[in-house]
Amino acid sequence: MSRGSTVAPLDVLAALLIATCTPAQAFGQPTGADPPPLSTPPAVAAARDPRIHVPEASTLATTGGTGLIRLGSPYPLKAGNIAVGATVMNCDRNPGDVDFFDYGAQFAVGVGARTELFVRASPVVRTNSVGQDPVGFPVPPLDLFVDTYPTNALRPGPLFLLAQEVPYKSYDAATEVIDPPGHGAFASSSGSVVLGAKVNLASEDRGAWLGLGVRGYVDIPTETPEYNSPRWGRLNGVSGKVDVGLDVLAAKRFALTELMVNVGYRRVGDPDRGIRLQYIDSSKSAGAGFLVGSPVEIALDLHDRLEVGAGAAIPLFAIQRGQVWMVSEFSYLRYVGGGTPVERLVHPAEMRLGLQWDLPWYKALSLGAAWQLLFNDGGDGDLRTTFLRGDAGGDVNFSELVDGELSSEVQAYLASRGATFSPNSSKVLSTDNPAFDAWRNIAPVPQRVISQGGGNILAFITWRINQR
Repeated sequence: MSRGSTVAPLDVLAALLIATCTPAQAFGQPTGADPPPLSTPPAVAAARDPRIHVPEASTLATTGGTGLIRLGSPYPLKAGNIAVGATVMNCDRNPGDVDFFDYGAQFAVGVGARTELFVRASPVVRTNSVGQDPVGFPVPPLDLFVDTYPTNALRPGPLFLLAQEVPYKSYDAATEVIDPPGHGAFASSSGSVVLGAKVNLASEDRGAWLGLGVRGYVDIPTETPEYNSPRWGRLNGVSGKVDVGLDVLAAKRFALTELMVNVGYRRVGDPDRGIRLQYIDSSKSAGAGFLVGSPVEIALDLHDRLEVGAGAAIPLFAIQRGQVWMVSEFSYLRYVGGGTPVERLVHPAEMRLGLQWDLPWYKALSLGAAWQLLFNDGGDGDLRTTFLRGDAGGDVNFSELVDGELSSEVQAYLASRGATFSPNSSKVLSTDNPAFDAWRNIAPVPQRVISQGGGNILAFITWRINQR
């Protein structure tokens, strides 16, 4: 096979025949040496040795442990083998058209014959949103005051427009200039630390029809929520709760590739704060008659996640005897279970297509890059209308990050009548009382949906420290 040529099935067959027919001394085995026991056929015992630089056997997936880009392999590193890696991942989530840049570092080690332990840390995560509407859809946590005069002004909802990964992402809507598609509300913070283990249950090396494994992990956020804080540029708005997940990993080998399939479930930790609901009667001037009952706390409920994916790596050509692979993946993420209603929640379907190159002068090092495409968006260009409106027009959003002057005026009015507020919250007064028309700032007319993100560039590098 000439350098730079594509690996073909006939080439592989020819190489196997040559290896089978070559005398033992050509491989350094002395003639007359005893053959290996019949119970351990050489072809099976060494089946994975030639595949040590195949991406799914040597690259660290961004989800933890060996695999492709996001997909995990059912096969662990060999006992004592260590790999480290670094990644730059980019994706878009809707609603809100939130763009994520995740800079991660990874470590994995083989333990025993069938186990792999791994750690992944994201010291820097940047988010940019160009599609939020923090006036018409306030950012939680929310202090919601509902007027019962002249009619009950409780709106049907959903009240929120948020990405499940960053439910508390906020920004100063009064001063921040949003200019899609690139210029939005940027924030940068730390991400999380993932600790996990992978166990191989079945292997084609041991005669099974396919490789099968399970992977479990905990995802521990390193950002502490501050909610609607003046420091919003240093906060991505995560829930602050620990997630746990379990994945089933499968792989089937073919002549030139290995098809991988993953199915995973992630139990998402629900945050502490959501809606603080207080009824009022604006026909009363003050005292107990103005406040109708005590405030009610309604926690924010985030959806769990079910993700399925498939992918493979195919050898393309060699550069200076360093193999170049085409790596492809498809994944679909479904937000499942009960959850707080959210305006236009999108279940992302994504494809990734890229190249990985094993460096010829240092084969323990692999470089890769890929293009990721999001197939579905939040309805870019469509019109949506906030539910915070009534017969008298839009309601009153008196959050500090929306309008500081209005916020002070409305808070003073409510506080003088006995109302209290939670720290760093959005604040909305829903009322049909025309006496508050001068305060109304939520537009009751339809607003354009912005959801333009879709294409992303990914990069990854893996160093197999003690592998050759």
